[in-house]
Order: sequence, then C-alpha cells, then structure tokens
Amino acid sequence: MRVALVAAAAAVVLAGCGSSGGGGTPPPQGPPTLRHPAAEVDAARVAEEMRAQLVTASSLYGVGRLTDSQAHMDAAAADYAKITDRVRRGDALLDHEIVAAFPVIAGQIAKKEAPPAVENRMGMIQGQLLNAAITNAVSLPTRNDPTLAAQVTLDLANEAQRDYATAAQTLGSPESKRGFQDSFGLFTRALAVIRGIGPALGPERTRAIGALGAAHNDGFPLGVIQPKSLQVAKVNADVARLKAAIARRFRVS
Repeated sequence: MRVALVAAAAAVVLAGCGSSGGGGTPPPQGPPTLRHPAAEVDAARVAEEMRAQLVTASSLYGVGRLTDSQAHMDAAAADYAKITDRVRRGDALLDHEIVAAFPVIAGQIAKKEAPPAVENRMGMIQGQLLNAAITNAVSLPTRNDPTLAAQVTLDLANEAQRDYATAAQTLGSPESKRGFQDSFGLFTRALAVIRGIGPALGPERTRAIGALGAAHNDGFPLGVIQPKSLQVAKVNADVARLKAAIARRFRVS
C-alpha cells in the first residue's frame, strides 16, 4: 500500500537517533525511565501514537473511507493535545502550524478532495512536523537512547495486540472496525520505529524486526480493510517473539 510505505519511510526522530549498541558496544539496559525523565518518554510514546492515527487516517482516505479517516484525524488531534504544551515551550510557531493543520485537513475531507492532496498534508504532519515536535518535547540524550525506541515499540505493539484481539471478539460491529483500524496504525508505526534502531538491536535484529513484520503481515493481509476473520493466535505469537527479542537485548519489557 502506497500510504503505508510513505508512513514507514517518513523520517523518524526516535528511530534515527538510537543507534548506540552496535559494533560490539553493549547497549543500555532496562527501561529508559531509569535514565531519562518519564515525561519525555511519555511524550515520545504519545507522538508515535499520534503518528499511528495519521497512518490509519491516510490509509482510509486512500480507499474512500472518508468518515473513518476524519475519526482518526480527530484521535490524532487529541493525542497532540497531550504534548502541545511541551512543543509550544520550545517552538510556538511549530505548535501553531501543527494545530492549524487539523482544521485544514478536515476541510479537505469535507470537500472530498483528491487523495494525493489530502494524504500529502497528513504525511507532512506525521513526518516533518512531528519530527520537529519530538525534538522540542524530548531531549537529545533521551532520543539517543535506543531503549526509548525499544520501549515505544513495545508499548505500541501491546496496544495494537489488545485492539486486535478485542476487534476479533465482535466482528462486524463498529467497535470491531475501529479497533482493527487502530491496531493497523499502531503495528505500522511500531514496525517503522523498530526498523530505525536496527543496528542497536545487534544479534536480535532479525528476530525482532521479523516478528513485528510477521504480526503486520498476519494481522492485516488486506491492509486497513478488515478481512472476514482475524488471526489472533498468529498475531499473539508474533508479538510474543518480539517481546522476547527486545527483553534479551535491552532488558525492557
């Protein structure tokens, strides 16, 4: 899917910085909150949850699900509200630009504008603008710690796994559709983040990335469009392998 590829290719501040631990150097051990402010770790997680909503919104718009797309844009705006103060303190103009983008996109969706124009504006938020937002909300030492990306990956994957399992229990319902869509975005972002710290994963690189990639492939054979049946057991097994690989490498769970 073109939108998913754009999302995965977007510059990722968390993933791009946490490269220590390669070349035989032991990586940091234990949760990032042992070394960095919990507020910064939370801000990084929220930013990636916001990106997950933008990924889903963009994917849904591309397949003509305009109402669903707007619902996920609303969720992305709600996520941004959790970190807007931190971003504003560092760059008030950036904060204003991000906040102002949401009503503009809502107007585009209401007018049923062509997907490329709408998807490109969504992509600008999840890429360039959120990279700058994370830079303002999360200090460089925290961003440079690969356990931050590892922890965020696990948080996203855990949330995605829960949403997927819940969606499978009520197939055909509005709640199931929303849970599946949320899970799609979360797994997509988790995969982008873990790929970005590939060198830091050391000997666990293939296992960790492979497990998360398998979860995405097993869970979403039709992308953001929900299939008739969901593969809960396969997704659970894939996420378990991801957790084991990250725990072995970073002692993060």
